[in-house]
Amino acid sequence: MLTDTVPIFGYRRRPYMIIGWSLSFISCLLMAALPLGEPYYTDPSLSDIATVDMTPEQLATLNTDAPNRGIKLIILMMIANFGTVMAYSGFNGALMDVSQREPEATRGTAMGDVIVVHYIFMVISSFMTGIGLNSEAYGGTYSWTMGFNAIMWVCPAMSFLTIPFSWYCVQEVKGERAEMPVLPFLYNLFQERVIYRYAAYRFFYTVFSTITVTSSSAIQSDWAKVEPLNSGIASMLTAFLTISGTYLVKTRGLHWNWRHIIIVCEVCVVFIDAIPTLLTIWDVYRSQWFWLGVPLVAEVPFAAGDYVAQLFMIEIENQKGFEATLLGLAVTTQSVGSPFATVITKSVDGYFDIGRTFIEQDNHHVRSQVTLAYLIAYAFNLVSMAFVLYLPKQKDVIHEMQRENRKSKFWGVVTICYLWPGRS
Repeated sequence: MLTDTVPIFGYRRRPYMIIGWSLSFISCLLMAALPLGEPYYTDPSLSDIATVDMTPEQLATLNTDAPNRGIKLIILMMIANFGTVMAYSGFNGALMDVSQREPEATRGTAMGDVIVVHYIFMVISSFMTGIGLNSEAYGGTYSWTMGFNAIMWVCPAMSFLTIPFSWYCVQEVKGERAEMPVLPFLYNLFQERVIYRYAAYRFFYTVFSTITVTSSSAIQSDWAKVEPLNSGIASMLTAFLTISGTYLVKTRGLHWNWRHIIIVCEVCVVFIDAIPTLLTIWDVYRSQWFWLGVPLVAEVPFAAGDYVAQLFMIEIENQKGFEATLLGLAVTTQSVGSPFATVITKSVDGYFDIGRTFIEQDNHHVRSQVTLAYLIAYAFNLVSMAFVLYLPKQKDVIHEMQRENRKSKFWGVVTICYLWPGRS
């Protein structure tokens, strides 16, 4: 909203991109320079031993002050993340402007290209962290490591390089701005039938589809024995498969039924993920590559479904000047749902014995508890498909709904009410 309504020196996109990447640069530079301190486990071999089973001598080696030293890094990470969000907000406005100028038959291609490039660089990032953070101190097997500080030196370098590209490679007309204040615009926007239905779909679908199990990381490290290197390789493959899913829809599926795509994708994601999860839980077959590899297949439908959900906002017409706000709305309605999913996940899992101390016991009772938790999560994930009915089938349906211009103050206020608690 800020980039649409408050130009800086007459420009609405590029200055915010530069300020955002500058914040990221400064924060990452400070993290690179600050000493990391001693880890919690000064002896890495103790990380596989439950605290209750340690001897007094072993307990004495634990660095209990380690979490306190991390507060500075957490704050700097928050500032760096805020900077990237600001930079992306400016870029999203420029992306929306370009996308809406595309011919209807190929509209969404530019957004697909951006997603593909984004994940190509994620491959490089995953490769660096997977190789560079694979020493024993990080749960890996290498005798050497880049270390956290070295990784952080790369981050400010990349942020700094992005700054000139943000100015010279993004074109915008000086002096353009929104024609009305943003709050009246949003109030009127949420009353539109096409918008409040989309917001309901995006919010509730996210809440139900992202419910998971709190013990997944403990299972990955204790039962599947996943090493950082292989986790990094899996992240690289995830990025490649995400590119594949996005490219498939971009080249062949721009006119497919959006509801059908998301329903098929959600079913595939759940059932593909369930196979290695249940076999690992019951020790039928435990392998880090089985745990990591099989769910990778689900990344293709997941990426396709996520891309389809973003295509909606490109089709919203007659909102000149609020391009970044519209695309930000698509992101916000999704991100606001995530905290609710986290609360539900923790509330449900609180009734089961699936904490790390229980995972370390690895007995029949714990396996049964973990299985029940996963089955409940999968049930929630499948229920999310019901909210796809709020999503239009295709772009022509969106245009028809806009021509009808049906509005409802009641549903507009309801939408604002359930989005407001998670606005931060």
